[in-house]
Amino acid sequence: MRISQFQKQFENQVPPAIAWKGDNVGLLIGRPAHQITNALVALDATKEIAVEAVRKKANLIITHHPLLFHPVKTLTPLSRVGELVLFLTEHKINLYAAHTNLDSVKWGVNFSLAKQLGLTDITILSPIKESLAKIVVFVPRDHSDVVAAAMHAAGAGTFSKYDTCSFRSEGTGTFRGMNDAQPYLGTVGETEKVQEDRLEMLVEQWKISGVLSAMLKAHPYEEVAYDLYPLLNKNTEYGLGAIGLLPKPLSQKSFLTMVKKKLGTDALRFSGNSSTVRRVAVCGGSGSDYIRDAIAQEADAMVTADMKYHTFQDYEEHILLVDAGHYETEIGVLKNLASAVSGIFSEQHHNGKVYITQNSTNPVHIF
Repeated sequence: MRISQFQKQFENQVPPAIAWKGDNVGLLIGRPAHQITNALVALDATKEIAVEAVRKKANLIITHHPLLFHPVKTLTPLSRVGELVLFLTEHKINLYAAHTNLDSVKWGVNFSLAKQLGLTDITILSPIKESLAKIVVFVPRDHSDVVAAAMHAAGAGTFSKYDTCSFRSEGTGTFRGMNDAQPYLGTVGETEKVQEDRLEMLVEQWKISGVLSAMLKAHPYEEVAYDLYPLLNKNTEYGLGAIGLLPKPLSQKSFLTMVKKKLGTDALRFSGNSSTVRRVAVCGGSGSDYIRDAIAQEADAMVTADMKYHTFQDYEEHILLVDAGHYETEIGVLKNLASAVSGIFSEQHHNGKVYITQNSTNPVHIF
């Protein structure tokens, strides 16, 4: 199985288009034509991870955090990044990163964290916006099913619990072929009236090109009339953070104790006071931008990381804020990430192994 084949399958599940603008996701180091041996998943790319990959004969490392994020002017052993890039290239190890797009899928960082804390009825805290469009095409009635099937196969008309979703309305289309036209129906030079269906479907914007290609290929007309409408609807499939319910209400002390135990951390930073905690928001890594979403959805507490002094201060009267550590709130995703990679290997009949790193890449230590 080649890197390019893996990348195509993986990105169907974790689309790069849902990553933050400017985020550096995808194949960062390597050749798409390389054949994969084994794969190693980790939060970060470090020298220890690279050495582990060599030991496990894994020529593909998949990380959550991109190694290459800021512009790099030199690649020499004088910098951590330079030394690591040289080591990876010298050992022909490919490096792939799934960052904020892995945060935003329902089996990714945030849902993994929510489940790790035992939450139920989990939903997206802050759905991504302006990512949807509606495609409308006019089809002769006897071809509606064929065109619709082609569009559905390319990814249009899919919701969280439903697929093959469309709306059809009947009408009359008119046209007149001119000059060298070769109309599917009618005669050149004469105005024709045809019973057509107006076929409408929701589509994610990164799928538009493929849906249009499939639609045009299946459509019988020489020139196809269609419309694309950008939508402001929230995307129910992708977004940052998660929110859910504890199986039963906990006192603040019991909740904090549970978080420490579930996440395996020795210390928590927190502010605020809640007599009982039941509804909990989470955001793995730096989640301060989503505190207002948590408050708006009546969360009793929010578990995240990297919070500043004044952030605690600003919200201490509104919600129990818990900073459990960047690494600690993200490491739980590795099992799901490894499972997703293993599933792709299996589907492609690739017998390579997928390893979860045995090394901690947490640079922060508590004394």
